[in-house]
Amino acid sequence: MAWRLHLTNQGIGRLDLLRGVAANDQPLLAAWLRRDRVAFFDVETGTAAADYTLKMMDARNRRDERWPEFVSGLVAPNKAFLPVVQAGTVTIYASLDGKLRLYHVDEADLFLDVGGGEVQLKPVAVFEAEVEFIAAGLDPLLGTVAAIAADGKLHIFQQHIHIGAFDVGLQPDEEMRPLVAMAQGGRGAAIFVSDGRSVVLTDSGGTILKRLNTHYFINMMACSANGAVLATSDIEAGVVRVYDGAELLPTRQRHAIDLVATATQVQLMADLPPLSIALSALTI
Repeated sequence: MAWRLHLTNQGIGRLDLLRGVAANDQPLLAAWLRRDRVAFFDVETGTAAADYTLKMMDARNRRDERWPEFVSGLVAPNKAFLPVVQAGTVTIYASLDGKLRLYHVDEADLFLDVGGGEVQLKPVAVFEAEVEFIAAGLDPLLGTVAAIAADGKLHIFQQHIHIGAFDVGLQPDEEMRPLVAMAQGGRGAAIFVSDGRSVVLTDSGGTILKRLNTHYFINMMACSANGAVLATSDIEAGVVRVYDGAELLPTRQRHAIDLVATATQVQLMADLPPLSIALSALTI
């Protein structure tokens, strides 16, 4: 069932599909209305499940004795750990079991926390200058980390081990934010990266499998858990495009406003958004 809800007049910060821990756990959609507020809805019907306002902590002060309790509490009603939480200037990525966390600090530095032991992720080459990581992602199943440096290179870590830095042809600039989307294990742990003008698919060893140069500017990108499907959003035309994840071949596309217009309205009264509004969040 396709459904729609009017949640806020502001842009939604992020969307996540949460499958739950056990087979009988209710699949939920998490919608971040603010950095400290997340609402949960039944994936099939759009029925509200919960609405959390988090008491955020300063993620720079992770030595605080209250920090372990804080991060262990970042859990949805269906017991799934929240995969991404924005705590000030620190983005927190969590593994499926919550035992591993990646901290992306100031869109520059990466720290990996495994069981309470934290280590900074850096290239292994002694001659390597300080690397500024401007985008990052975490495979929540295997713990693989993919990060895009300011020079456009893709760095891959298997947990704390630096696999390598790979020139995959990205050319990030100040106008377009680089994007990382990662499958959850399997399929060679597919990694999708973009500089807003192209999409590159690599495996967990940094080998380029496919490249797609786009005729539009990408402002959002998401892949399915198994990496079989990739979706992008066109920042100018408001078009959502879906691709085969293995070949990067287009399978369908629709204007976002058309998708909203044809969805079942869950609320009694809710106007359609203006035609000119841009998408602010995307997930598969």
